[in-house]
Amino acid sequence: MSLFTPDTSTISSFEEKGRFLMAWRLCILFFLVFTALAFVFREILLESAIVYAAVDIIALGILYYLYKTKKSKLAFWIYTITGSIITQFTINTILDSAHFGDLLWIISTILFAFVGLGRIPGIIITAFHVVGLGFYVAFNLNPHFFEVQIHDTGDKLALYLEILLAFTTIAYLLNQYVVFQQYARKQLQELNTSLEEQNQEVLLKNKENITLVKEVHHRVKNNLQIIISLLRMQRSDIESEEAQKQFTVAINRILTMSMIHQKLYQEKEPSKINVREYLQDLTSELVSLSEERVSVQVNLLADEEFVDLKMIVPLGLLVNELVANSMKHAFKGASSGIIQIRLEGDKERECLLLNYSDSGEWLEPSEENGFGLELIEILTEQMEGTQTRENSCYFFEIPLEQ
Repeated sequence: MSLFTPDTSTISSFEEKGRFLMAWRLCILFFLVFTALAFVFREILLESAIVYAAVDIIALGILYYLYKTKKSKLAFWIYTITGSIITQFTINTILDSAHFGDLLWIISTILFAFVGLGRIPGIIITAFHVVGLGFYVAFNLNPHFFEVQIHDTGDKLALYLEILLAFTTIAYLLNQYVVFQQYARKQLQELNTSLEEQNQEVLLKNKENITLVKEVHHRVKNNLQIIISLLRMQRSDIESEEAQKQFTVAINRILTMSMIHQKLYQEKEPSKINVREYLQDLTSELVSLSEERVSVQVNLLADEEFVDLKMIVPLGLLVNELVANSMKHAFKGASSGIIQIRLEGDKERECLLLNYSDSGEWLEPSEENGFGLELIEILTEQMEGTQTRENSCYFFEIPLEQ
């Protein structure tokens, strides 16, 4: 630590530390130089000497404030405001002296405002000086040329010192601005490097997690396939035709969930599943495994492409029950039939709309009131949806956010 480098250990911010050192060093520089100028001008031009002495008092006061508080913002406000007032006062009232230094001090106060206080104060101070200089040009420029005095060697030396100090101040402010910019650029580069490293770690971790999740779905699918195989073996040993049908229904329900895990294993993003492909494969499988001797064509239209895991399982089981009911009740005595399935998203209401119908005639309505219809209601409630039905036509409204 020294006179020009005070203790700044209590200031954590690099920018604030730089502004504090800037204000501190300029205070000392102003005090030393303006003291010399006041001494030189005390007998040459009393008005200028008084102005320089006022600057000395302000510099000492700010220096004491900085020493006590370690805060620089008030110092910049004082320098900017008082400097602006003094320069405009000097230009417009002291007409017998050259004002080369004052013009440089105007630039200094503007830089003080921008560097130390920010854009808005800088614009305000700039506007103030524009008005002040406009007043000088309009009313005091011509009188100034008539009243200005011939400068002797001492006057020239004092004027040169003032200009030198003003240039030094401007250069120092610009240097600090460049330092701030370089620091900000360095911090941004370091932050970008850190973010890139973290991003790579996250991507690697995400890739590992996706691999693990896919492996889980693959094993679950294999386990369900084993259960399906065991149930099929058990079904072949059962003599009761009705019991065999019940086994087939149970197998199809397990198959529905098995196909979900198979699709999840195949998807690039295991958190979502392509519902169009899944329903197409599911309905084709269900129709081909049906014991009813009828040719059924499934027309599937799905505008919504992906749904999340929370919805796909009950949705798949719901379609399974609908197709099973159609195959069981709608096409008895027929050689062919058509099943229509339409799934679309309603963005305004944020829901899925599922329309299901078949072309068959339900000859045995008394058999409908079984577990299948009850399961349809349960699955609809699980998805927090609603359903309406007219004969074999179903309409479901399922909210997307559950």
